[in-house]
Amino acid sequence: MDLRACKTILIYGGSFDPPHTAHIELPSLAMRAIGADAVAYIPAGAQPLKLDTGQTPAHHRLAMLRLALQDQPHAHVLTDEIDRVAANQTDPHGATATAPTQPRPTYTVDTLEALHTRLGPGVTMRLLIGGDNLRTLDQWHKPDRIIELAEPLVMIRPPDTDQDLLAHLPHGYDRDTWSRRLVDVPLIDVSSTHIRQLAARGQPLAGLVPPPVETYIRQHNLYRA
Repeated sequence: MDLRACKTILIYGGSFDPPHTAHIELPSLAMRAIGADAVAYIPAGAQPLKLDTGQTPAHHRLAMLRLALQDQPHAHVLTDEIDRVAANQTDPHGATATAPTQPRPTYTVDTLEALHTRLGPGVTMRLLIGGDNLRTLDQWHKPDRIIELAEPLVMIRPPDTDQDLLAHLPHGYDRDTWSRRLVDVPLIDVSSTHIRQLAARGQPLAGLVPPPVETYIRQHNLYRA
C-alpha cells in the first residue's frame, strides 16, 4: 500500500525493544476504531527523554519489528528517526565518527514535519499515544505543532480510565477537546522491560512476542548479560 493513497494514517512510535503482542494488537484495534487505513510504525532513534538509558542497536530493533509485523498488511515500518541518528553520526565527508558520542535527540515534531511534506496534504495523520504519553505531552518538543500536524489519539488502557486521564491533563489542555481524542483498548499485560528480563535469564517468551521475534532474540543473544 502506498501511504500517499491513504486517507488517514496512525503514526505509532516507540523503542520496540523488543516489539511485543501489545505493539501489534492495540494499534490495530485503534485503527479500526477510527476507520484509519494504515499504521505507520516508527522505531525511535534517540528519544529525548531517554537519552541516558541503554537501547538495543537500531538494526536489531528494526529487524525484530519487521518480523513482528510481517503478517499485518495494514502495518508499515518507517525508518525516519533511525536514519536521522545515522546521519548525525557521520562527518561531512560521509565517514562514521570514530569517537563515541551521545546521539542527538530525534524529535517527534521533526518526524511529523517530514512525513507531512512527503505524504502531502491529502493524508490525515493521527499520532497514536498511550495515556502515560498524554500526561507528559506538554514536555515534548513543540507540542502545539505536534497536535497541529497529527491530532493525537490516546489509548486508554486499564487501570486508567477516561475520567482519570481527563482529570490529570497537562495545564491548559481542554477537557472536552481531549475527551474526543480517547479510545478504549484492552489491557494486554506485557512490557518490553519484562521481556528483556526474561530473555536475560534464558526463559521462554512464548505468548509475549511473535515466534519469529523470539527466534531472532535467541539467535543474536539479545538482552543476555
